[in-house]
Amino acid sequence: MNLLTFANAKTIKGEELGWRTAILYLAPHKISGTNLCENASPGCIASCLFTAGRGVQKNVREARINKTRYFLDKKEEFLEQLRSEIEREERSAAKAGFSLCVRLNGTSDIRWEELNIIQQFPHIQFYDYTKIPERVLSNKLKNYDLTFSLNELNSNHAKKVLDKGFNVAAVLPTSELPETHLGAPVINGDEHDLRFLDLKGHIVGLKAKGKARYDKIGFVLKTNQPQPAGAMVK
Repeated sequence: MNLLTFANAKTIKGEELGWRTAILYLAPHKISGTNLCENASPGCIASCLFTAGRGVQKNVREARINKTRYFLDKKEEFLEQLRSEIEREERSAAKAGFSLCVRLNGTSDIRWEELNIIQQFPHIQFYDYTKIPERVLSNKLKNYDLTFSLNELNSNHAKKVLDKGFNVAAVLPTSELPETHLGAPVINGDEHDLRFLDLKGHIVGLKAKGKARYDKIGFVLKTNQPQPAGAMVK
C-alpha cells in the first residue's frame, strides 16, 4: 500500500511551474473512529473534500481509511514508510525535471510539525491547509507553509491570521471571485495548489467542490453579505 498519491487535477497544474506534488490522503474527522480534524466545524464535516474527486469511489475511501488505521495503530512503521516514500518520490521528481513538494494533510489536520517528518527533509517544501490557528501562528519551520482555512465559525481567528501576514483559504460560491474579503485582497487558489508561492496576507479563494456545492450551513461563504465575527473554535 502506497501512502503518497499524485492523482489530483489541481496539483498537476503545479507541474507547469516546475513542481510535482505528493499528497497523503487520510480519513478526516471521525470517519476512522479517531478524530484527525480537531477543529472541524459542522459545515466543514458536511462539505469535506473526502467526498470530492476520486473520493467518490468506494475503493478510494476504503484505502484512505486503511491508511488512517495504519497511522493510528502502527505509527512508527507508518512514519518510516512515509520517509522512504518521500525519498523515493524526490528522486523520481528530480529525474523528471521537477522539484518535489509534499502535502501531508490532504484530508486531515494532523500536527505534523510534532512528528519529526518535515524536519528530516529541510530541503523539501511541505505545505498544508489547517483550521488550527496556532499551527499557523507558531510555525517555525521554514520549509512548511501553512494556510489557515476559513469556515462558518472561525472568522475571528481568520482575521488574526490575516493581521499577522499569513493567508486564509475560503470556499466561495462562484467562480467569479470578489476583489476583497474580510478586508484582504482575494487571489484565485484554483489556478494551482502551490500555496507556498502565494503572496502573503491574502484570501485564497477556492471554488466549492464535492458536497460543498450543496452547502446550506454556511461553510461556503456568502461574499455579498457582511461576515459575522464567528464563534471561537474549541
